[in-house]
Amino acid sequence: MKWLSFLRPLLPVALLVGALAAIYLLIDQLEQAAYQAGHSAAKAAGDLALAELRSEYQEQELARAITAEASAKAAAKRLQDEQARNDKLAADLAEQQRQHRKTTDRLTGEIARVNDLYREALDAPPKPLPACVFTAGWVRVYDEATGARTAVPAAADSGRAAAQAEAGRAAEQLDSGLSQSAVLAHHVRYAEQCRSTAAQLDALIDAVGGH
Repeated sequence: MKWLSFLRPLLPVALLVGALAAIYLLIDQLEQAAYQAGHSAAKAAGDLALAELRSEYQEQELARAITAEASAKAAAKRLQDEQARNDKLAADLAEQQRQHRKTTDRLTGEIARVNDLYREALDAPPKPLPACVFTAGWVRVYDEATGARTAVPAAADSGRAAAQAEAGRAAEQLDSGLSQSAVLAHHVRYAEQCRSTAAQLDALIDAVGGH
């Protein structure tokens, strides 16, 4: 049993080593437990933060979607209102043009009545309307004023220009053959165009101005 006597002095050392090993294992287990606990806590906190971010993002996306839907509906409503307003403007314009044409037709039908006979007084008998001469120069001025004819430029040669001017003055004093009824008929038609153009301009201003 010599080995027992040999090991007996080493027993305290062995016990100390065993105790140290046990303490080391305990510390390692505690560290592992602390690590696991910290990891679990950090993971739980991270998962919670991520869930909160996702929830916040979803709420923001939902708010943006609601805002976009409301904006789209408002834009569609504005477009619908504008289309309805433009349709009404177009219908009103068409009705005005029909009324202008009716006025033109009615007045055209009255031209012969107001152009053939006249009375010198209320109790006087009607007489044929005297002939009214419209010179060629009168017709030229009338046409240039309405844009139906452009002015003729003068000749570069002064002598030739003077001769042309003299001949032109003589020619413009001739009877154009235009009758009073023709002038009145033209005025009635031209007045219709003016009223229709003014109505179109008013409708355009209302359409652009949003009235």
